Amino acid sequence: MTMCLLLCAAAGARRTPGDKAGVTFDNMIYDFGTIKQTDDKVTHKFVMTVTGDQPVAIISATANCGCTTPKYDRKPVKPGTTSDITVSFIPKGQRGEIDKTVRVRLKNGAGKSETVNLRITGVVVP
Repeated sequence: MTMCLLLCAAAGARRTPGDKAGVTFDNMIYDFGTIKQTDDKVTHKFVMTVTGDQPVAIISATANCGCTTPKYDRKPVKPGTTSDITVSFIPKGQRGEIDKTVRVRLKNGAGKSETVNLRITGVVVP
C-alpha cells in the first residue's frame, strides 16, 4: 500500500514542458510525413496557450539548422489566450529522415523562465 502511494505521488509530480512558465502546447512534435526535395517550404503552427495567472513572453525561438525557421509574436501573451510559433522547413538540399528541434525560451510575469523544445520530423525524398 505504501509503495503504491509513493509511486502514485511520483507520477503526479512529473512536470510537463511549459509547467514552470505556465503554458501548454497543442503538440510538441509535428510529423510532416513525406516531403519532396523540390517543395518550396512546408510550415506548421504550434499553438501555445497560457494556462497560468501571469502573462508569458517568448524570449527567443531558435532552430538547430539553417533550413528551419521559427516565427513568433514578441508581445507577452495574456493568461487564457494563445499565440502561435510558426516553424518553416526548406527541404532543398536535404535527403532522408529529418528531426529538427526549435528551442523556445519562455518567461512569465513572475520571472519564472523555461526552455521548451518543439520538434518537426519527416522524410525528404527526391
